Amino acid sequence: MEELKEITDSILKLQRAPSQQMVFYHLLATGKTMTVKEISAELSLTDKATERAVSKLVSKGVVQRSAFREGSYTVDTKQIILSMLTIIVELYDDLEKRRS
Repeated sequence: MEELKEITDSILKLQRAPSQQMVFYHLLATGKTMTVKEISAELSLTDKATERAVSKLVSKGVVQRSAFREGSYTVDTKQIILSMLTIIVELYDDLEKRRS
């Protein structure tokens, strides 16, 4: 559970890192497994900026290296949904406690 909270926290803090946010949401939205060059081309970012963003996202646990395609990256959508649902349940519980 703690890992899911850390992932959610990392996602919410992406607003402070525009390149990371762009890369993360692009991978999430497309559902593709992509290389740094492919991501760079689709987002009009430099390869270096994309490489740095991907590296940071991997270290935060919100983007993973693909096991099926060498040198490519993907987002585990199930993990992201689970982490968001965890936060929603906590927010709901907090709201219910305040209403009581």
